[in-house]
This record gives sequence, C-alpha cells and structure tokens, in this order.
Amino acid sequence: MLGDKIRDIRIKIGMSQSELARKSGHAVSTIHGIETGYNKCPGFKSIGDIAHVLGIPLEDLYQECCRSEVPPADT
Repeated sequence: MLGDKIRDIRIKIGMSQSELARKSGHAVSTIHGIETGYNKCPGFKSIGDIAHVLGIPLEDLYQECCRSEVPPADT
C-alpha cells in the first residue's frame, strides 16, 4: 500500500510526519491520511512532492498508488 511505503521510508530516514509535511508543503493531516490509508491515492502533485522530500523516484510511489487502485483481473 502507498501509505505503508511512505511511512517505512520516512521512518527509515528518521523523519517525522511533521517534518515530511513541512518539507513537502502539505498538512500533517494529509501525510497522516496517506500513511493510514484514509487517502489511498492522493493527487499526482502530492505524490511528487513527497517522493522528492523522501529522495525516491516519483515512479516508485506512483506505481504503488496505481497498484492499490486497480482491481485484480478476473481469471
């Protein structure tokens, strides 16, 4: 899930939700909502801002977001 990936990376680099929010230009409630799954797929700009602050490619988070939104194919 997108939120799990963001939280794991954020914790790994020793960053708080408040710091990520401040550096990305988003509210702490936005970061919290993404990490807890309340906001499963935020906008492209939000994902880009967060990826930039975490120092990871945008594609890594965007793919994670899309994966969680696409229902499994019927087989």
